[in-house]
Amino acid sequence: MKMSLQPLQELVGADPRYQWDYSRRGTPNPLRRVGSVWYFGLPLTSAHRDAHNAGDAMAADVTAEQRYRNEGSVYPHASLVEMITYQQAWFPDADWRYIDMTHVPWPEVRAAINENPPDVAAFTVYTATTLWAMIVAAEIKRVNPKAVVVFGNDHAGILYKETLTGKYGSRLVDFVSTGNNGPFTLMGLLTHLEGGVDLTKVPSLAYRTNTGEVVNQEASTFPLNRRILPDYRLILDKLEQHYDPAFSVWYARHYDLKRMVTVPLDGGCTWGKRPGRRCMHCSIQGLTPKTVDVPSAIPVLETIVGDIGANVYACGDSTLGFSREQWDGSISYLNDMAEACAASPILRKQRFMLAYGLVYEFLDSAELCKGFVRTWNVGLEAFDPKLLKADSKGINKGPERIGEALELARSLDYKLFASGIMGLPGTTLKNLRGEVDSWLAMAAEYKDLITSISVAAPGIIPGSRMYWDSYNTHSQVRAWHGEILPARRLTELYIRENTEVQLEDVEAAISDLRNGIIELNGPMEHMKFGYYMLGGRDEDEALEYRILDEICDQLD
Repeated sequence: MKMSLQPLQELVGADPRYQWDYSRRGTPNPLRRVGSVWYFGLPLTSAHRDAHNAGDAMAADVTAEQRYRNEGSVYPHASLVEMITYQQAWFPDADWRYIDMTHVPWPEVRAAINENPPDVAAFTVYTATTLWAMIVAAEIKRVNPKAVVVFGNDHAGILYKETLTGKYGSRLVDFVSTGNNGPFTLMGLLTHLEGGVDLTKVPSLAYRTNTGEVVNQEASTFPLNRRILPDYRLILDKLEQHYDPAFSVWYARHYDLKRMVTVPLDGGCTWGKRPGRRCMHCSIQGLTPKTVDVPSAIPVLETIVGDIGANVYACGDSTLGFSREQWDGSISYLNDMAEACAASPILRKQRFMLAYGLVYEFLDSAELCKGFVRTWNVGLEAFDPKLLKADSKGINKGPERIGEALELARSLDYKLFASGIMGLPGTTLKNLRGEVDSWLAMAAEYKDLITSISVAAPGIIPGSRMYWDSYNTHSQVRAWHGEILPARRLTELYIRENTEVQLEDVEAAISDLRNGIIELNGPMEHMKFGYYMLGGRDEDEALEYRILDEICDQLD
């Protein structure tokens, strides 16, 4: 899949131009052996503001609720654990280390780097975490200039040219993973570093040539049904030490199983073959429907549920749309999963899955999935259907359909994780007040079902239609474009250009909703409230830039 600002159709398959199997390496050259690979998840300290702690490990003397307020503090990074699983299978003699800086403080990470730096460092990079990715990469390069730094995930993958040629990235980042092939990209790169394969055979990899040219070896997405699912037994100690306490704070009262992990069981959505028929999220990324092989997935799910005792967040874009009864009837993933779970002596005892689905998808799938799906992760987006005509990823048909779906969820004993956006095009002050009132009314009515409500201002980030449109229509966005994006300024501009309100109005409405949820909660209840923090040039972020610049000044 070619990652760029422009929306393109995703291709799925094993591109014959590249090597995909690195399981038989032969004897590595001892002079070129990769001794250690570190896998980094980054903190959201440059993304959170307004005392929204986001698990900020740099802060001291905070409550458990503050420390674990960000949703990512509850479950590990699936993409990193997937790569670790492949490394364990294909490079068993290479050491690895998993570090999620949402939980591990920067001084501790920095000390570990100085004590024994990695040979290779792989980062999962979102727009909100780019600054910290650069800080950690800089420290690694300062201590070990020969270390190889690899950035991946949406932000870096889409902005690979900007990352590899930017002020910081040109000095700190050696390679970027540019598609949905993370484990094959990294294992191929490790094989190359040990002298086992030519660099041009590694899929979905971008890098600078000796002449300074940026090359992107775009490749099709390797089929999900031929991949190894992440093995969370490898980081069981991290679950116990870091993620379980976060889950306990917010979700223990809602679930029988007391932890949660994320598993890439499906991706894309079934909204037709033409981008114009897809939901906006899948349209801008051109995501193709794809699912795991159910018979192969069941033993993995049995291990997760039966041995590890974890719920499973199915991190697909439209999981509840993958049934035989929906659309053209060509995908039977949910039907097969329901049948296999019912036949499993372990899985039939638990409703263990959290799965995403739009309102109409849930209405079609709720009965089918009631044996194994515990929580419906619903993108309500907005209650006013006029706000859903342009840039929202939701295609819900107004409050009547929403109410129908919520009543069905109640009758079938589903839990609810609901998310939305405030500040969509066409928003007025009256709309904002109405949206707050609608969210609070829903929260009060379905308090017994709701585990979490997440409402945010529009995130104008690469990979979204909003960013693509803004980049093409506004010179200021093009001027701000680069390896590190000013997300708050982008959202502020977008709201000013497309609504009758300001970002401050949207944030005030979100604050009113948050306060209303807190009041509904009372002293003993936990309906979690979250929102995407945009960051901005404030005192904390200025400090983070100073840290980065001070380290870069020490580089050779």
